[in-house]
Amino acid sequence: MMMKRILLITATIIFASCSGGRNSTGYSLISDMMYSEAAEAQTVNHNFYNGQTNQQPPKNTIPRGFMPHPMDEEGNPRMIKNPNKMDAYAWERGEMLYNNTCVACHGAKGKGDGLVVKKGGFPKPPSFTARRWKKMERYPSGHVFNVIKFGYGNMPSHSQQLYDIDIWRVSEYVRQKLMRGRKKRK
Repeated sequence: MMMKRILLITATIIFASCSGGRNSTGYSLISDMMYSEAAEAQTVNHNFYNGQTNQQPPKNTIPRGFMPHPMDEEGNPRMIKNPNKMDAYAWERGEMLYNNTCVACHGAKGKGDGLVVKKGGFPKPPSFTARRWKKMERYPSGHVFNVIKFGYGNMPSHSQQLYDIDIWRVSEYVRQKLMRGRKKRK
């Protein structure tokens, strides 16, 4: 008799816990989290002092995955120097990354004659052999770093494709090998 009661209680507990089918989470004892009220964006929300659902982020916070670049007094990115040592590996990696990432638009020699420009009909990027690049001090490695990291004009940001250390390597490769490697005109 006692065994029948134990089996009946066990069967009742098992069947009660299997309610609702595959997609059901079962019974909810505290349903506040299970059935929470979602607020639509751009609607009035009385939970906040200003009545808005969308709130501004707190001051001095940084969005996830974005580390701000040092800025000057006017709010422009500061032209900084490469903090990394450029050894043989760094030069080789800079060249390899330039060939993988930049050649499609800028071309192998940096003349702005990549396949995307020739066959794709995209606008021609500036040539690194042009006169404007003649004075290297006007374009320190920090400038080239900023252009690669944040984008400039038609060029999009490449911060999702390259780590910061690799952006420094590519910028040094562009400055030292492509810009300085041009022929001097008479």
